[in-house]
Amino acid sequence: MQEHFNENYMESSTYPKATFKGKIDESTPVDWGRDGQYEVSVSGDLTIHGVTKPVTVTGTMEVKDGQILAQSTFVVAVADYGIEIPAVVADNIAKEVEITVDVVLQALNK
Repeated sequence: MQEHFNENYMESSTYPKATFKGKIDESTPVDWGRDGQYEVSVSGDLTIHGVTKPVTVTGTMEVKDGQILAQSTFVVAVADYGIEIPAVVADNIAKEVEITVDVVLQALNK
């Protein structure tokens, strides 16, 4: 079902990527120089299906051995991003989808 959702409703061939550009809210400080795990709030712009919306999500950042591991899971309403679900299948398709993000970052060496 997910493959058909991506092809038919997400229009993956036209919109192959979802993007997020944001920053950690100042109220959730992270000590980048010390290993540890931090609960953070991140605000920014999420673009899905060619539609950009401001979002604030919570997640976890872990500083470990010079790497930063970030994880977040949140829910978005498909209608908010211009994703149209035909009435004939609307009862079989979720109106909200869960997005999970797992990222590994490394510091730039200048």
